[in-house]
Amino acid sequence: MPSWIHLTQNVETAGQARDAVLRRFHTRPKHGRSVSAANPGSLIVPPASLTQWATESLGFQPFPAQAEILDCRDSHVMLCCSRQFGKTTLTALKVAHHALTTPGTSVVIGSPSERQSVLLVRKAVNFLKTAQVATRSVGGGTYGVRLPNGSCIFALPMKEVTTRGFDAVSLLIFEEAAYVPDVFYHMATAFQAIVPNRILWLLSTPAGQSGFFYEEWADQARTHWRRFLAPASQSPLIDAEFLARERVRKGDAVFRREYECEFVADRLQIIGRELWDSALDPDDTPFNGGRPLWPD
Repeated sequence: MPSWIHLTQNVETAGQARDAVLRRFHTRPKHGRSVSAANPGSLIVPPASLTQWATESLGFQPFPAQAEILDCRDSHVMLCCSRQFGKTTLTALKVAHHALTTPGTSVVIGSPSERQSVLLVRKAVNFLKTAQVATRSVGGGTYGVRLPNGSCIFALPMKEVTTRGFDAVSLLIFEEAAYVPDVFYHMATAFQAIVPNRILWLLSTPAGQSGFFYEEWADQARTHWRRFLAPASQSPLIDAEFLARERVRKGDAVFRREYECEFVADRLQIIGRELWDSALDPDDTPFNGGRPLWPD
């Protein structure tokens, strides 16, 4: 039995998962013959390497920094990257591959707006179509699609009431996470409470020194995160001449945030986080010994 078939709440046995795949999974090998239940011996199983699948099945060749992120096996991944690094493409590739290789699972994509999340789902669907995998819409008022293996991909509704309706989400991924309100992030992480082998990805360009993306990135005590820093200098798609002109157009502070991945204090901050932190002395003893200034 292929190692990529896992037990889930939606698929009771591995045998049912196998039968469902053979009945409903459709793909096409390189020589052009369709694969179906009539010819189960030729069923194409996506490779475990996301980069390999993207290259061989989709014709997408990631550059080295992208490939390192795509093939990361850690359960908690953060990407702090430059503009035009390929966040949307990386998100859609991860979503499509995970849904394809994990039958019966749920994948949820979040972003600053529901419209943007829907576009991300559609991009993932386009990758699946390229791999000759059919999808169909999921009803119930939430935008989503179902794969032949029973997995579903949903766009996270940016409404507090309707956002609470998900459970058993094995992959939760936020694109442009720095611009997503904290309330939706903390609400959505509860979707994974009872899921084994859960995966959480946060991808974004920095946006000031506040919010959950900044806190998760800056707090080095949160060692469960695998952090990737990808400034524009790591992308072969962005040339030096363009970056030089952008620095002039945008000014140093905005350029450092957008292209050098620095968490620069925004205009609403009177005191920057670095200055505030440098003024604190962890070894300092309060003048009153740390006792309350007034009794209860």
